[in-house]
Amino acid sequence: MKNEMHRPDTRTMIRTAVPVVAALFLFLVSAGYIAYRMISNYNYNERWKDYDECGLG
Repeated sequence: MKNEMHRPDTRTMIRTAVPVVAALFLFLVSAGYIAYRMISNYNYNERWKDYDECGLG
């Protein structure tokens, strides 16, 4: 009898981990881009807010 613990193959672990890591990376990049665009649009609107009342906007 063998008293070895069954260890999963390294290739199987990599094949499972790579898509998860890639999806997490894409999620974080997307969330960062959305936050950046929201802040950028807010700053733009704040900059031109005073000109909306005089008809230039």
